[in-house]
Amino acid sequence: MFWREDKDSSDEYRVPDDVFDLVFKLRGESLDIDHAFALSEALRACLSEDVCARIGVHGIRMADSGNGWNRPEGVDAKLPLSKRARLAIRVHRDDSEAVSQITEQKLRLGDQAVEIGVCTVRKLSVMGTLYARAISCDPQQTESDFLQQVAAELNAMDIDVAKMMCGRSGCIRTDDGSVFTRALLVADLKAEESVALQQRGLGDARMLGCGLFVPHRGIAAVYEIQE
Repeated sequence: MFWREDKDSSDEYRVPDDVFDLVFKLRGESLDIDHAFALSEALRACLSEDVCARIGVHGIRMADSGNGWNRPEGVDAKLPLSKRARLAIRVHRDDSEAVSQITEQKLRLGDQAVEIGVCTVRKLSVMGTLYARAISCDPQQTESDFLQQVAAELNAMDIDVAKMMCGRSGCIRTDDGSVFTRALLVADLKAEESVALQQRGLGDARMLGCGLFVPHRGIAAVYEIQE
């Protein structure tokens, strides 16, 4: 854990509109839990190489549990695709038209198919706590060293990091091997720091969903759960 005293971030800040998320409705039956690589390859077939080099794919988010149903843990398990499932892609304004053209296309993800519906724009947040589900990193690196490296990278972005917490580690399978990842929570950010981190992200493998930050309810609640 990386922790420092709270700081005041009450100044008003207007979020720029040059980077945002396009959020697409989906139609389909089920997907593999570990579908990030198949999704990235399907999108590469629809989009230019230049566009793929600039966007970040949050991936397709589905329910973890509900109504007595628990999310299966096996990497080869399949999850039902509910009507609430969405595909979110982080784009620069200049690439938004090209990315929005995947609407009404059918993507093949292995032996499954997903139809892409209409999209809406989701602006970046000014919340002071951000969460990344996966940051690509060295599997030999300790959690402490990882946090120190992230702190240095954030400082290089002029982000004065005060509080960070590692989450679950994982692996994303690709044709070239597995990408090791760690989840990361960053808190106590000023509004402009929060937006800058969402705009720029951290690390590599953005098409696999790595390095992308979204707003989170707060680090205190996570800390209480862990305690």
